Amino acid sequence: MKDTVRLVTIEEDDHNILLKSATSVVLPLNSKQKKFISTLQKFFHNLKSPLGKPAGLAAPQIGYPFKIVIIQIPPEAKEKRKYVYDTLSPTILINPVYTPILNAGQIKDWEGCFSVPNKIGEVYRYNEIHYEAYTLEGKKISVHAKGFLARLIQHEIDHLNGKLYIDYLCNDCRFVSTSEALNIMKIEK
Repeated sequence: MKDTVRLVTIEEDDHNILLKSATSVVLPLNSKQKKFISTLQKFFHNLKSPLGKPAGLAAPQIGYPFKIVIIQIPPEAKEKRKYVYDTLSPTILINPVYTPILNAGQIKDWEGCFSVPNKIGEVYRYNEIHYEAYTLEGKKISVHAKGFLARLIQHEIDHLNGKLYIDYLCNDCRFVSTSEALNIMKIEK
C-alpha cells in the first residue's frame, strides 16, 4: 500500500481509476485489506464537505480499485437536504450492489463529489433501492433504502463501476459552482 493517500479528481491527468470498474474483494479480509480500510476510514473522517461532514467515499477516489465504500448520514443532513429519512454513522460496505425499486420512480436532487471539485449538479436517481453488501466482519447485509440514503448508495456504487454523477446530467439538470448550488439549495429546501 502507498505511504500517502490522496483524493483523485477528474482534473488530473491520471484520473483513469475513476473511469474503470473496481475489483471485488475476497472475504474474509486479509491484513492488507484491513489496513487499507483503516486508511480509508481515517481519510474520510478528515474530509470536509461544503455541506458539513462528507456523505461518502469510494476506494477508487483515493487511488485503490477495490469495491469498498464508506458512507454516513449525520443528523444535521436533515436540516440541509431534502429526502433525508435516515441517519447513519460511518459505515463500510464491501462489494455493494443495488437493485432499483422501479415503481418508486426517480427523483432529481443535488449531488456533489470530491472527485468533481467545486461543482454540484442535479441528477435523477431511483428514489428507492434494495442493496446488499458485506460488513467488515464478512456478514452479508440486505437493506431497503429510500431518499437520500438510496441516492448515496447509488452514487458510491457508481464509483465502483467507473461512473460519476456528471455522467447523468441531462437537459433539465442544473450544474453550477458549489457556492451557487448551496444558495439555491437554501432557497428551495
